[in-house]
Amino acid sequence: MTAVTRPAAGPVDPAGAAAVLRAASSVLLVGHLRPDADAAGSTLALAVALRRIGTDVVVSFGGPDPVPGLVAALDEHGLVVDSADAPEAPELLVCCDISSEQRLGDLAGRVSAAGDSLVIDHHASFTGFGNHHLVDPQEPATVTLVRAVIAELGVELDAELARPLFAGLYTDTGGFRWGGPGALRLGAELVEAGADPRTLMDAVFGTRPFAWLAAEATVLGGARRDPDAAGGAGLVWAVVDPATASRFRDQTVTLVGQLRATAGDGVAALLTETEPGQWSVSMRGTGTPDLSRVATALGGGGHAAAAGFERSAGGAEEILGPLRAELAAAAG
Repeated sequence: MTAVTRPAAGPVDPAGAAAVLRAASSVLLVGHLRPDADAAGSTLALAVALRRIGTDVVVSFGGPDPVPGLVAALDEHGLVVDSADAPEAPELLVCCDISSEQRLGDLAGRVSAAGDSLVIDHHASFTGFGNHHLVDPQEPATVTLVRAVIAELGVELDAELARPLFAGLYTDTGGFRWGGPGALRLGAELVEAGADPRTLMDAVFGTRPFAWLAAEATVLGGARRDPDAAGGAGLVWAVVDPATASRFRDQTVTLVGQLRATAGDGVAALLTETEPGQWSVSMRGTGTPDLSRVATALGGGGHAAAAGFERSAGGAEEILGPLRAELAAAAG
């Protein structure tokens, strides 16, 4: 068997990332805590491709929060294990759609314990952790980078791979509202390979119980607008309480988009108390101010127009104070 030369640590292109992957006989692939479709789709598509070239693969997502239902919709082979059961010292750790170790949750210790590590990501707030970095903030989603790596591995695209890739691409481009012609071309390629947008999105987003209507009305009915925030652009925000977050975990994440639709040129923020005293904040905007800068200052990360952070606090005002201050600084 021909030996595979592994690139030196640092930035790699898709071919270099493929070389890192080929050099490993076993891989732990991980996505960030509370994974969205890009984290889940990029991780699972790469896992399937690696299995096809004979690599032993385990997939996990940062805990301790439960993995959202969309992961099960994309995990056709049952590759995902609980974070507590993930290998503690993997030969190769691959982090998909993760900008910082903090976003690994209880899997963060695997970075230093792994024999080698590769990060595939598209966040401008990437902190440079891990050994090998395939990171391009110009890409609209991590799945676009994973698609290039799969091609370098010589694995043929089919419906099994196209489904998770399309799910990540569709959601991270806002239903192709951004991402440009490249995203549209890739979307067409994935549909031609067998991804069915209608049935796939129904499976990923699922159906909503009737009780969700009342919960949605309560959260949105409590929304507030601070017109002086973000340098006068304004801040629209709402709070999800722990009981609602626990009962409707897969649905509440969509509410930030509805807040964004009312924010105009300002910023929308959804403050979710995932459990008492633990908060997850999702922000959306126009890119001005740069929300990745705001989120990074508060311990998170993301993109100019979409970012988030986690924080411990007693109440919403303890979140809003630092948030308003960082929005003002970024707008100034």
